[in-house]
Amino acid sequence: MSSALRLSRPLALAALVALTAACATTTSKVEPVPPTTMRGMYVYSGGAHALHPCGNGAAVAVAGDEDMLEPLRTRASARSTALGVPGQGVYAEITGTLDAGPGGPLNATQAQLLADHLPPTCTTSAH
Repeated sequence: MSSALRLSRPLALAALVALTAACATTTSKVEPVPPTTMRGMYVYSGGAHALHPCGNGAAVAVAGDEDMLEPLRTRASARSTALGVPGQGVYAEITGTLDAGPGGPLNATQAQLLADHLPPTCTTSAH
């Protein structure tokens, strides 16, 4: 075997190790998740917050500051009490970021009560 081949193998191996180490330490940039705004029927039941978005059959769990969600919770609970039917909702607009993955909650940053009843243009599975 020639001496040139013996020298190039260690150099090639060193280069491969260096490239592998460089790839392993490279961090990928995680793109921030843009906020989304959803409108629909907000329901507070059994200690859980949920939003049934307009035009969508799947309810979305809502997580967020309890003080921010208080007006929605109070109004929805009052409607349930007044009607004598648990799980009554109110029409609300909630802005936040959706957690990745199936069933991930909407992490609310803003919540606004829009009305006691859904408008005719908003249909949900809960309506």
